[in-house]
Amino acid sequence: MIKSLLLSITTMLCITACAQESAIITKNDRVKWIPYQTKNKQFVYVDSAFQKKLSQEFHWAQPFTSTGYALVANEKDQTGIINSEGEFIEHYSDTDLQLLDLKQLTLLMKRQEYEKKLPFWKWDWNILSSYIKKTATYVKLEIRVLESNQILLKKDIPYDENEYNLATYPLNDKHLILNGNLYLLKDQKLKKIEEHIEMPLENGRYIPASANSFTILDIRSKKPVLSALTSIDKIDLLWKNEDIQLDSINQERYSPAIPKLLKDNNTGSIYAFPQYDKAFPKQIRQANATQIAFLKEISLVYSVTNSPYFILGRFNYDHAIWAYDWLYMDKDGNLLDTIKAPNFYILDQVGNLVWPDKHMLLTSNALEKNWKTGKIKYIDSSEDLYLIDVKRGDLEPTKGLWNSSTKTWDINPDFEHIETLDGKRQIFALQEHKDDR
Repeated sequence: MIKSLLLSITTMLCITACAQESAIITKNDRVKWIPYQTKNKQFVYVDSAFQKKLSQEFHWAQPFTSTGYALVANEKDQTGIINSEGEFIEHYSDTDLQLLDLKQLTLLMKRQEYEKKLPFWKWDWNILSSYIKKTATYVKLEIRVLESNQILLKKDIPYDENEYNLATYPLNDKHLILNGNLYLLKDQKLKKIEEHIEMPLENGRYIPASANSFTILDIRSKKPVLSALTSIDKIDLLWKNEDIQLDSINQERYSPAIPKLLKDNNTGSIYAFPQYDKAFPKQIRQANATQIAFLKEISLVYSVTNSPYFILGRFNYDHAIWAYDWLYMDKDGNLLDTIKAPNFYILDQVGNLVWPDKHMLLTSNALEKNWKTGKIKYIDSSEDLYLIDVKRGDLEPTKGLWNSSTKTWDINPDFEHIETLDGKRQIFALQEHKDDR
């Protein structure tokens, strides 16, 4: 009797464990289902064998996040959100919906524009006509955690003042920065622990917003990494018995929120954008006359991340289009003509590539005789892909995708437009001709 009872309990435990394991596998399989367009132009979710897995059809649909949610739309282009079982979490509406997969949880941002009636003292009076604008465009915003329904943001703001988005910057596996706030991730919720973060840095560091004196903090320590940092545009160097002052360094048309050259007033050390990770040398140890002459004319100083090097740029006024010539220095003060800095790049304020430049990226046979390059953009998260504008004589510019590792065109420069859909997975949308041609 006892033996029979033990056998029954063991069998029940086995059945329960197997059922739980099956449920977990099923859930993991669901997030791998992909949207597939059928002959009637509708989308259904299928598995790897193209077997239909959900009964619903959609006007368009996106893949599931790893957390089990997907954006879908109906014939009216209204969007909604379903879970991996096909249940609607957000029903169809005209509200703009965005999802962000954080692996442990999912963020949803809802955005809807509307016209708000203004009090009469805020009406926009047109002096040249009788027209009076009595409304203003506002945006109704909400950001929340889907799993716990936690509201992170809910407000109505003027359209022109909307700077909120779902761009997150992880400092480690438990901390992230979202819309200038530092959050702790715990139990499928985000706990706000600090506000007004201006710049996230690598290795768990960040810089809070400030008017004139800046501090670099580390998520792992209560003490600042650096403090009493102030903006400068001059660097004083000693070369043998000569004092050299570099002037107007890292000046831009529009001043950034965090200056690109910071001086520690406690030690006199100078730190450069983008990571402010090491002190710039105070004296030059090794250089030749040509390098010293170049050094005196530089206007850019950048610190190469995860390396001992700094990039020094001198504007070249001889080029038909603006460009820089380059020199390099290591942290010990040795000037160098070349360095190796894989996976490092410098962008201007509008996102165009400054370093490495076209001469470093392109081989001699990459362009035909009458081809000229224009703007170059780095494909984020790709490590070695660059979107390059190419001008062929009097023809309209075209775009191509250049692979700096293989030194070949991954996509030949034959397209009117190339849209990056996923840089990491190298998914692009190509437009061969303008819509009106």
